[in-house]
Parts: sequence; C-alpha cells; structure tokens
Amino acid sequence: GPAVPESEKYDTSAIPEDERQEAVVRGGEFFRTNCTACHNFAASGGALPGGKFAPSLRGVTNKHIYEAMLTGPQQMPVFSDGVIKPDEKRDIIAYLNKVESDPGYGGASLGALGPVSEGLTAWLVGIGACVGFAVWIASSSVRSKKGIKA
Repeated sequence: GPAVPESEKYDTSAIPEDERQEAVVRGGEFFRTNCTACHNFAASGGALPGGKFAPSLRGVTNKHIYEAMLTGPQQMPVFSDGVIKPDEKRDIIAYLNKVESDPGYGGASLGALGPVSEGLTAWLVGIGACVGFAVWIASSSVRSKKGIKA
C-alpha cells in the first residue's frame, strides 16, 4: 500500500490563517458533493449495502482520515494523490475539523442522522403524548365512574 504520509500533508495548522476559511469552504464543497452519501452531512457515518458501514469521522485523527483517503477501506474508493491533490485532502480534513468543533445549533442532534431519526422521535413523542392525553381524559370522565350509586 501507500507509504505513511508525512505530517505536513494532513496537518491543518500548516494552512496560513488568512487562507484557513477558504480551505474549509473548498473542503466542505468536496465533502458535501462526494462523501455525504456514505458519511452523512455531519460526518456521523451510516449504513451501506451488503452489511457494510461508513464509520463516523468524528473523533478521528487527521492522519487516519488522510490514510483512509489513500487506501479506501471497505467500500470507500481510493483517492490517490493523482485523483485528489494533498492540498485538497488537507482542505477536506480542515472542513471535518470545523464540523467537529462547531456547536450543535438547534437543540438535540439525535445522533446527527438526519430527518429519519428526527421524524421518528417526533412521531413517538407526539403520538405518545396524544395517547396519554386520551387515556387521561377517558379515565377522568363521568361515564367511567361505574358502580357509584346516586
């Protein structure tokens, strides 16, 4: 396989401060276009066909992300330096670092799995509340008080 990359290839602190935001934007464009189908928009991973899965990219070191792009583990395609330049890979890693460091706006992320987990939670909580309310109304109505003689 490919050699272990040198740290300057994946070290995002080597990006000059005035170019860092541009690098994050470029990396984000590539990630959202090519990687979100498997790794999710929030880099949280996901299921793939054939019992495989795309792992979460949160908490993964820059070196491991770079190596994964070079080797293409499981069903991931190989992104050699001829396909994606080392600077572009570093931009992607800068974007992933930014995603991981951003606060979770909008409340609970529910695993950042997207609309499926959010919709399921809304249905369970919403329908559960409606059923609980209906049971409470039915148990406290006048008709349910059987056996009371007037």
